[in-house]
Amino acid sequence: MIAFELTDWLIALIPVLLMAALFVWLDVFKLMSPWEMAACLLLGMVAALLAWPISGRMLDTLPMGYSFYSRIVAPWIEEALKGFALAMLFMANRIGFKIDAIICGFAIGAGFSVIENIFYLARFPELTTAVWLVRGLGTAIMHGTTTAILATITHELAERSLRRVGGKTFNPLWMLPGYVVASLVHTAFNQFPAHPSEVMIITLVVAPIVLIGLMRFGEGETHKWLVEESESHRQWLEEWRTGGFPADASGQRIAALVARSSPAEAALIREYCMLKTELVVTAEVELLDRDRKLDAGQDERLRAAFKKLAETRIALGKAGFAALSRLLPFSRNDEWELAELKELVDRD
Repeated sequence: MIAFELTDWLIALIPVLLMAALFVWLDVFKLMSPWEMAACLLLGMVAALLAWPISGRMLDTLPMGYSFYSRIVAPWIEEALKGFALAMLFMANRIGFKIDAIICGFAIGAGFSVIENIFYLARFPELTTAVWLVRGLGTAIMHGTTTAILATITHELAERSLRRVGGKTFNPLWMLPGYVVASLVHTAFNQFPAHPSEVMIITLVVAPIVLIGLMRFGEGETHKWLVEESESHRQWLEEWRTGGFPADASGQRIAALVARSSPAEAALIREYCMLKTELVVTAEVELLDRDRKLDAGQDERLRAAFKKLAETRIALGKAGFAALSRLLPFSRNDEWELAELKELVDRD
């Protein structure tokens, strides 16, 4: 009896976690660390915990519930809760590239499904192994896939702002189209309670194809994006190193700020801009390199560069840095790349 129960728990909980780990392994840019994956799983789990007190029936996607609520209403509420967890990552600028968004979305959905299935395992221990097979290989995979779709569409709509200097902060309305699509897919999944095995098989065939297709698209887009951004930043760096200013609007505004500053302040402004540009270029080189490993001695040089950047910011003073920060030619995505490099340096 205990062996059967253990088998039920493993079948219900493990497949979706293995699939999440597989997508992390397939990510050629190696953007997700184990801790980041754990954080996304935890966000999904918290979303599921929030769902249960609102209405235990909303989590009834077995399909063993045949009510209008479980088939029509619950999917929209569940996708909203998972979407809120995803929105937190976007607002905190923890998602940079589309492939990053896809993996984060799937992990959030996986975490949600784990808690959902734990609730059912505890409430209905008498159900057969076939039921847990449907939930572990069908419902759980569906949860991850719908949230990955939501993340992909949201990133597509947010992309211009993420890449543009002075772009807007994350707008929750960007999530609305993806939320509608994810909810409709979830609703369609719930419409066949009398055919759980067939729905599970279709999910097992379709979901990996969709997810791998999205990841391949994301990889191609990410590479193109990094190459374009790296070329632009290298040009800025050369202009800083030759004693001039970037020819774009941001560079000219910084030149005007330097002209109004004392020689000491002007030197600090130039040093800060050059250091930050160098680090952004290095971050893009490391992402294009894809192995997520620093060369021998590089970690110490980068650690010293980050320290010098922080010291220069302090030397500028709050007022001086506030004036400069409004003019810097770096997008939210550049800041994300810089944060990724800092994490890599701190990890080594």
